[in-house]
Amino acid sequence: MSKNKKISRRDFIKLASASGAASMLAACGGNNTANNNMDNNAANNEIPENVNQLSGTTIKVLLNDFPYQHFITDRLSEFESQTGITVDWEMVAWPVLLEQSEIELSSGSDNYDVMIQVFIKAQRWMRAGWSAPLDDFIARDGFDLEDFLPSTRGAMNWEGVQYGIPFLAESTQMAYRKDVLDGASLAVPDTFDDLAAVLEATHNPPDFHSYVARTEPNGVHFPFPIWLQGFGGNIFRDPPNDLTPTLNTAEAVEAATNFVDLILKYSVAGSQTYTTPDCQNAMAQGLAGIWVDALGIFPPIRNAETSQFADQIEIALVPAGPAGRFPQIASHGYQIPKGSKKQEAAWEFIKWAGSKENMLDSALDAGYFAHARESVLTDPAYQEMYNTGDSPIGDLIAEALNLAKVEYRVVPEFPEVGARLGQGIGEMISGQKTIQEALDSVQADVEAIMIAGGNEINP
Repeated sequence: MSKNKKISRRDFIKLASASGAASMLAACGGNNTANNNMDNNAANNEIPENVNQLSGTTIKVLLNDFPYQHFITDRLSEFESQTGITVDWEMVAWPVLLEQSEIELSSGSDNYDVMIQVFIKAQRWMRAGWSAPLDDFIARDGFDLEDFLPSTRGAMNWEGVQYGIPFLAESTQMAYRKDVLDGASLAVPDTFDDLAAVLEATHNPPDFHSYVARTEPNGVHFPFPIWLQGFGGNIFRDPPNDLTPTLNTAEAVEAATNFVDLILKYSVAGSQTYTTPDCQNAMAQGLAGIWVDALGIFPPIRNAETSQFADQIEIALVPAGPAGRFPQIASHGYQIPKGSKKQEAAWEFIKWAGSKENMLDSALDAGYFAHARESVLTDPAYQEMYNTGDSPIGDLIAEALNLAKVEYRVVPEFPEVGARLGQGIGEMISGQKTIQEALDSVQADVEAIMIAGGNEINP
């Protein structure tokens, strides 16, 4: 991939739609044709007549502590003045969001009117009928759903019904300090072996650690499959056809050994529990040199207002293993809980928060770049800002969609599987168990999870 190429709209659609991951996710019920309907975009920014009837309504919104949500809450006064709807919002950390969402949705509570539709939870929530269908709202208002990348909207579609509007086209990428690599005359690492060599050459503790990684259970299981698949393994044998767990194979042991070794040798985290803000602070303060993780949590480290090294942090594809390069992808969005009694007002908020205007403004004015709308990623201003130099963000998102193999992530039992895997990796990092012991224990527990879910486990 050329680092200075500005990807065309046609090429972007070709890359995003050809992806095996996109095809898999769209199979959840999404339409595979991505069209940029500018007329609908324009119409969507107009305030419909029914909004006048909603003036004086207060809605409760539960958000994740995430860059795009900070952008949205900062400009809520615009939405409130336009609609007369008051937004009582609550922003919580990711682990809290997962637990709180499960409780609220499963109980049918009307405590919240808008919540986050979580990629790995969406199948479970939609199938159970806990999320409100959005098709009538989308059709009534001409909301431009097809502007969202197929893999993102497809993840929130069950049996042809849409249950969420994406705000994120997430992919794992590699953030690195360009000045550190240039100073050591080193190329950007392309493989696991390259990564280990670069980390060894640039590590200078305690003042500078060449690496940083999340190690808390709800975060570490997202980047780990880069290594697992890169060494030829997978979470399940052949998802979605054969859901037999394969977490203690020779490939899994090799992947976990490499993954954990980098953390113990080079990461600021070491054997500690390290969260997203910890990693962001380490990169922003110049304490770490490379971070392989979710693109959507990188904006603060490339923002001059929050990072001392913003102009030196570049982004590249994740390194490849012996079996290939396997970035991970996800998509989160906004949903209306089935129990909400204020669904009309909740939809107005979602429609506004998911508008092209807000998404493009967040990219151009607030440095948030992991967007789900094709029209934003191919917008000339976005292309000019993000698809030049060493970090062509739009191209990286498209290529990640093309390379990813994440059928395992939409298996309904995966949230419990991922949490147990994260705990197992924590046991390895802390030294509570050897890698083989930890993986054997994870394998046994995950088999039990899958059997309890009604899945057949094959020898």
